[in-house]
Amino acid sequence: MGISRSQTIFVALAPGQVWDLISDPGAWLQWNDQLQQFAPVEMASDRLQVGDTVKVVPKALIRGFIHAATAPPATIVLARPQREIVWRQDQPGGYTQQSWQIEPASEGGTYLTRRTLVVGPLAAPLATALAAPLTQDLGAVGARMFQMACAGPNIDQPVNVVVGGSGYLGSRLVTRLLAAGQRAVVLTRSPRSGAPYPQAGWDHDNLGQLDDHLMDPAGFNIINLAGRPLGPEFTPTEVARQEISRVETTATLRSAVSAARARGGVLHRWLQGSAVPLWSADSTKEFTETTSPTADEDGPDGMGQLVADWEASAPDDAIILRTGVVLGQQAQISMGLIAMALTKTRPRIDGYLPWIHEDDWVGIVQHLLSTPNPPSTVVAVAPQQTRLSEAIHALAPSTGPRHFPIPAKLLSWGMKCIRMEPGLLLGSTKARSTVLMESGYTYRFPTIAAAADAVTF
Repeated sequence: MGISRSQTIFVALAPGQVWDLISDPGAWLQWNDQLQQFAPVEMASDRLQVGDTVKVVPKALIRGFIHAATAPPATIVLARPQREIVWRQDQPGGYTQQSWQIEPASEGGTYLTRRTLVVGPLAAPLATALAAPLTQDLGAVGARMFQMACAGPNIDQPVNVVVGGSGYLGSRLVTRLLAAGQRAVVLTRSPRSGAPYPQAGWDHDNLGQLDDHLMDPAGFNIINLAGRPLGPEFTPTEVARQEISRVETTATLRSAVSAARARGGVLHRWLQGSAVPLWSADSTKEFTETTSPTADEDGPDGMGQLVADWEASAPDDAIILRTGVVLGQQAQISMGLIAMALTKTRPRIDGYLPWIHEDDWVGIVQHLLSTPNPPSTVVAVAPQQTRLSEAIHALAPSTGPRHFPIPAKLLSWGMKCIRMEPGLLLGSTKARSTVLMESGYTYRFPTIAAAADAVTF
């Protein structure tokens, strides 16, 4: 039995520079914060090669302590200069193995792929307990590698100001921008130590650090993702909180940008985060870039008006990015869907799930920042329109047919128990982008089968 997970990112470094970092055991803890220990035990030289042994411990408090006390050292089983390093650690009846593959990119730079494999009768519990901490987002690794091996990005390119960049999607975006050699800073009210990206603190009464970036000589882009996560149940109180966190924050940001532009600041592009609103479970009407969210049509109560107000708060020339349900390895909705997929149940209500893989969402943002004449509104969903039942089956195809339907009321109750909006699964929005592929974007995960394979362990 085996379980695997892989992830690929682009790093604006030559393959030799990436190789220098992954072959040097002393550098691992600097670029890989998913480890609390990577210590040589026996080595033939100062560079990793086949037969060397190292102590590998994931960064997980209790699990890491148990692992450090019980697991044997890992062995380097493959080392191809400027191509790949693989370490393997034995476990009861099997092993955990991680490979780091380097592939030159045709446009310059490197594609770095990390593949983690757990083999043996205890693969499932070991993958959850020990391998999962080793497979967190790869973007932070790329950002740190670029910072270690390069003097810095080209200061003649605009700085990308990511508002709300410390959230799930924002952090993935900003680390990939940095890994790709682009300038980026996260605008946050609560800067945190140890983050793999530059941060600028701000609030409504203190815009000083923001203003510094808005007056950058090379100009700036705004990627506005500010707001509470769309996930908690849409009660009147939650809707009010969403309005404050999104609409009022955008208004403050817009005023600051207007003031900066009046003093000579150069705004290149403003990308305004938005959402694909949820419709009733039996809806089959298409939602595209030409569809306008409306308060009376969209549910749950208040979501349509929130989306409309959210988009209206942005400047007239902003690019509106309407995002569907994001599937990712650590996304909360993905974990909920996987848990449902592992049962023999199926939802009685089977609406359309407007989804996008997190890597494609990041790719779409990068595409909109760089392509000439980008579309003014984009629906960020995968091209395959997918029913909820199809998504659940793709996440756990080996479980076979699902014979036990879950009533809508029971599913709604379950969602509320975990403090999530039932409409995320009970709604149905048949969303489609009419502009992305026409503007030159190529999806990495166009089908639910491909996305599910990348999301599950």
